[in-house]
Amino acid sequence: MDVVTVPEYHVFASNQTGNTALLAVGALGIGGDVISLQHVGASLGFFAAGGLVSGQLGNLTALIFGAAVLHAHTDNRPNEATDLIIIGLLAFAYGGQVAMARTVHVPEVTTAMVTSAYTDVFIDPQILKVNNGPRDRRLVFVCCLILGSFVGAISYVYVNPAFALYISALAKLLVCGALLFNRGEKSLADACGTAGLPCSVVAVS
Repeated sequence: MDVVTVPEYHVFASNQTGNTALLAVGALGIGGDVISLQHVGASLGFFAAGGLVSGQLGNLTALIFGAAVLHAHTDNRPNEATDLIIIGLLAFAYGGQVAMARTVHVPEVTTAMVTSAYTDVFIDPQILKVNNGPRDRRLVFVCCLILGSFVGAISYVYVNPAFALYISALAKLLVCGALLFNRGEKSLADACGTAGLPCSVVAVS
């Protein structure tokens, strides 16, 4: 979604590292009129709130659809209040996304920040090993993020920003649907029962 919010509002919806830097740049007046502290503050604040709420309650994909609908209906009549609402909806949704990604215990996939994934691939001592699940997950994550960025940018340029938001929301909806078919891990007690062994033996093995 940053491919929409950066050119439209000069702020990030998911990359809060960038927003933290913009906060300092904007506060010191380095960016001139390009950087809006209201936009940066709204994104940081709603991202944090989204992480808190989603981390406790659940998925917030509907907010991206809401932002897309709002943008489509106000595209020719932009105003500061609408801009802040759209930024808030997207940042809130992505704060929730990152928070939920942390709860599934797949540290290789942050869903928003890619710098650590790049670095972890390069420094992996088993980078050339055939069966390397963490490396493979990082590479798939990076490739998907690159592909998604290009799809979003192309949608923004050749269709409109609202269409790019719809594409993002649909992709998130597909991921949510896929989670319904994801098999959960067995607890230690279940593993003991299946193996017919004492739990101490299963835990050691």
